[in-house]
Amino acid sequence: MIIYRISNSLYSDDITGTGAKLTGSRWNSKGFPMLYTAEHISLAVLEMLVHTNFKDYSINLDLLTIQLPQQALQSNIDVKKLKKDWTKDINYSRFIGDEFIKDKQNLVLRVPSAVIEDENNYLVNPLHPDFKKVKIIETRSFKPDERFFSIK
Repeated sequence: MIIYRISNSLYSDDITGTGAKLTGSRWNSKGFPMLYTAEHISLAVLEMLVHTNFKDYSINLDLLTIQLPQQALQSNIDVKKLKKDWTKDINYSRFIGDEFIKDKQNLVLRVPSAVIEDENNYLVNPLHPDFKKVKIIETRSFKPDERFFSIK
């Protein structure tokens, strides 16, 4: 399976979930490493745009194409089984993600995007034994279209 990630160029070679571990995010609490990826490049762009402050448009970004092992164990979260307004309760989604990291049963957790819930993000567990098989197969410079920053 191929998944995508947009990252600050300074840290693009680190896919061990360090940033998420340091700050926490939608699906993990601070202290839990997690690699956030998307099923499509376009979703990776939208996720990046809603989570990044672009006052400094000169930030250098990379688009990572990541390959998961062919037999990667995966768990799925169906949006229909999440509580109503789940996107507004970060503690709820963090609990789900923290449990996924702690139990180490699956390498990947497929979750609905809070930006476009009909599309999916793939959370990768750096603590899973098969994480060593996760590979960056391409890294290329990524520059968002300037029109994203002129929306009024």
